[in-house]
Amino acid sequence: MQRSKTALVLAGGGVAGAAYEIGALCAIDQVLEHLSVNEFDIYVGTSAGALVNACLANNMSPRTLISVLESSLLGIDQLEPHHLYQLNVVDMLRRLTHLPGALVQMLQRWVCEGGEASLLDLIETLAVGLPTGIYDSRALEQYLRIAFEQPGRSNCFADLDRELLIIATDLDSGERAVFGLPPLENVPISLAVCASAAIPIFYRPVRIGERDYIDGGLRGTASLDVAIERGADLIVCINPMVPFDNRRHAPGNSISEQGIQRIGNQVFRTFIHAGLHYHIKQVRRRHPEVDIILIEPSRRDRIMFAENTMRFQTRMTIARHGFESVARQLCEHYPYYRAMMARHGITISDERIRQDLRNLQMAGDDPQLVRAALVTGGLLHPAPAGLASTLAELDRLLSRLEVAR
Repeated sequence: MQRSKTALVLAGGGVAGAAYEIGALCAIDQVLEHLSVNEFDIYVGTSAGALVNACLANNMSPRTLISVLESSLLGIDQLEPHHLYQLNVVDMLRRLTHLPGALVQMLQRWVCEGGEASLLDLIETLAVGLPTGIYDSRALEQYLRIAFEQPGRSNCFADLDRELLIIATDLDSGERAVFGLPPLENVPISLAVCASAAIPIFYRPVRIGERDYIDGGLRGTASLDVAIERGADLIVCINPMVPFDNRRHAPGNSISEQGIQRIGNQVFRTFIHAGLHYHIKQVRRRHPEVDIILIEPSRRDRIMFAENTMRFQTRMTIARHGFESVARQLCEHYPYYRAMMARHGITISDERIRQDLRNLQMAGDDPQLVRAALVTGGLLHPAPAGLASTLAELDRLLSRLEVAR
């Protein structure tokens, strides 16, 4: 049976979202037979999902990406905090020059309006002196550019063997921008990823040509319609962000009692989740012939809700959690997934993934054994840093060559 045209659509979710997606992709990779997650026909990514999909389209396996979270591998430097959190110093200094005038305006407004001027009104007057974002994504762009310009990879959309589409939002028009399609097909992939991941306030907008771009999630966290327009018959969509079901909370532990950070987290997740599920409902109504597999955390997943989406230190914990939770989901609903994939000419097996879960259980909390189990496809041996990952990646590439023959 001829294989259907497939698409992998990855949503946003910050550092935690990217780590969850990488772990989930390792699990999906283990159930696929004669195929890998690097062999989808179309890759559509938004925000953190744009970064992960850009790597997959450049033939970096999810195991390589897990390894890069903690060490350098195959010409890719270890991802470190300074790549993500470079302060927007230039803009901060430039904006400070507006602060004296803003202070004068605030005092004048307070004097003129008196009690009618709220605290928010006064803060709004001062906003002109604030930077356009706390961080600048130039360090991330340089990191990605170097990784994508290694032999066998490319920073150019047209050079890739697979179709890569990256979603951002045009700041001045509010419209969706699709990098990889005209008129944005010639933008470097590294720059497109940074534009898609430019979370408002956190990152400054990314200027490309005469336009400014921000997080693509503002126009919808996952653009399944773009994949369908490019001919996809089977879509695998991973969404790391779901609202937390806290209805069974202990006394004094409601979300509102946990402070404004938790409230904001829940609001953001609810907004993202509701938008995605409405989008999927509309897509299924208009395109009943297209099968969509949605992978996302449980609504009672405390680990995903507890973590700040931009916290770097928990990346490996989240990656492992993504792997284990998605692996269990695939095993629990294995007959359903097997039947659906078979309709599209794809075979899967749950043997390796069940062994992986057993190995991770044996690894316990030993970080070396956990890392070895994840990056080597289930093997439990604490090899020197990077060696096990490199050997596993070499084995993957050799296996693909054998299949190609």
